[in-house]
Amino acid sequence: MDIKNMNYDEKYDLAKNPTTPEDVLRELAKDDYWGIRAEVAHHPSTPVDLLRDLAKDKEGRVRWYVANNPNTPEDALRDLAKDEDGKVRQNVAENPKASSKMLVMLFEYEKSLRKPSKYVIKALYANENLPTFAKRVIETLFGEMIT
Repeated sequence: MDIKNMNYDEKYDLAKNPTTPEDVLRELAKDDYWGIRAEVAHHPSTPVDLLRDLAKDKEGRVRWYVANNPNTPEDALRDLAKDEDGKVRQNVAENPKASSKMLVMLFEYEKSLRKPSKYVIKALYANENLPTFAKRVIETLFGEMIT
């Protein structure tokens, strides 16, 4: 397969295909176009080490998909929980595999910001892994954001 000579649409379709092999995903993860890298980050078979690499991508939209991927390891989610992009942090908060400890850390980070994102707060509040005590603090400090 000659990925270097494929056009954008062909590479995009390949990155979205659930049967695309790991070696091809690794090659696509290096693509110049963020849309291709984002699809690799979203792919259910992307290896953990590759998700860690993509979590550091310069393009926020790639990091969105890494934060949303349930296979993203805890250490990468922890880094993404402090991302400058609110949508990345929101996707971490929505990730069903995010641990309660990590979600509390994200909440602590979010409430330390000058202007916490209501979308992150709402996503945290909705995540069943967030401990009850943290939900009560959200209700107290940010009740208007969750209604």
